[in-house]
Amino acid sequence: VQVPREELFIVSKIYEHNHRPELVEGALDHILDELQLDYLDVLLMHWPFAVKPEIGFTKNYGAEDIENVPIMDTWKAMEALVDKGKVRAIGVSNFNKPILEKMLPQCRILPVTNQIEIHPYCQEHELVEFCKNNNIVVTAYCPLGGYDLNVMDDEILKRIADAHSCTPAQVTLSWERARGIVVIPKSSNPLRLKQNLKEFVELTPDEMRMINSIQRLERNCDPGRNFKELRWIFYPEEAECPVI
Repeated sequence: VQVPREELFIVSKIYEHNHRPELVEGALDHILDELQLDYLDVLLMHWPFAVKPEIGFTKNYGAEDIENVPIMDTWKAMEALVDKGKVRAIGVSNFNKPILEKMLPQCRILPVTNQIEIHPYCQEHELVEFCKNNNIVVTAYCPLGGYDLNVMDDEILKRIADAHSCTPAQVTLSWERARGIVVIPKSSNPLRLKQNLKEFVELTPDEMRMINSIQRLERNCDPGRNFKELRWIFYPEEAECPVI
């Protein structure tokens, strides 16, 4: 099946080992070569921290491999890619409010989206509101929890799902959509894929409040769990981003 390029919306990322500004364009060129494309619709900065280039694409790095590449140095290199027509827009991922507050006034091209982990056990209300107020679209990864988080077993979600004759996943995706969040769920299960693509349910204000009242805070992705040097990413009250 031939699908016109303009009907596809393709997003990729600059990973931590390519944050040095002189590496950014080469990293994008590699992505374009692999995808056989002339441009991306959106290019994201995957994390607000960098690791040494020789580490490559891996999660197996230590504290000694983290390096302080200023976020704005990487961002300016990404802005240049928009100028060259290699990407249509640029964005960020896993950026907290204090980082964005310092970053946005320095941007020539503003981020179009902030891709962050959001689900009922990681609700990020303050960050979502900040992004909305600054015209940054919030994209939720892990919108159903997943991995080791049993979010779909939550009793509140199951009770609301029973009331709507649907699944807890459909309730969760509907809650996120009602908050104005773009969701990118994934599954290898064909049945769940079909369920996730079904019509969203209309949650009542009381049902929205019930989900908002869930007090658990759990994340799938938290580099600060292993490295105190990265606690500032999700715990800005404990430490500030070292370089912006």
